[in-house]
Amino acid sequence: MKTSARSKTRQDILDAAYALILEEGVSRLTLNAVAAKASVSKGGLLYHFPSKEALITGMIQDLFGQFNQQMRHETNEDEHSPGKWTRAYVKTTFLSGEREEKELRISAGLLAALENRSELLQPAQAFYQDWQEKMETDGIDPAIATVCRLAADGLWFSEMFGLAPLLDMDMRERVINILLRLSNGEVK
Repeated sequence: MKTSARSKTRQDILDAAYALILEEGVSRLTLNAVAAKASVSKGGLLYHFPSKEALITGMIQDLFGQFNQQMRHETNEDEHSPGKWTRAYVKTTFLSGEREEKELRISAGLLAALENRSELLQPAQAFYQDWQEKMETDGIDPAIATVCRLAADGLWFSEMFGLAPLLDMDMRERVINILLRLSNGEVK
């Protein structure tokens, strides 16, 4: 099997795992169910992910890796400006395309990790630690950068879990704009 075909099969397996969790719940995540949903043999799945834990780790790495790549793209667009990592975090969280699908997939990956073994969150924790360090040395007050990250996470989690999400889109946009202004050093 060629590398690109292997990559496609690997991504198909990940996509099937996300879909299975979103459609049937995290308790239905089994290697057999994912293999069937991805239309691959169990041996084919095991080639890419030798265990359920490896599959969940792969889901976390895939999703947070994509988020990280988008953040890097945003920082390249905003190369020498103070607050670029903080702005990139806010923009990637709220202003990137396919936001709803991305949110659902990230929630599926996080829920799978939490349901199985909290140590499976380590890849996500490593990404967050890296982002936090970049934001704290971003040329703006580290406390403001941290407030922006935590507020963005809070808004994202409230929307993801339906915990009093901001249904008024004007209010939501105002909140995001305040976070962006904070990351520009406009508000102190």
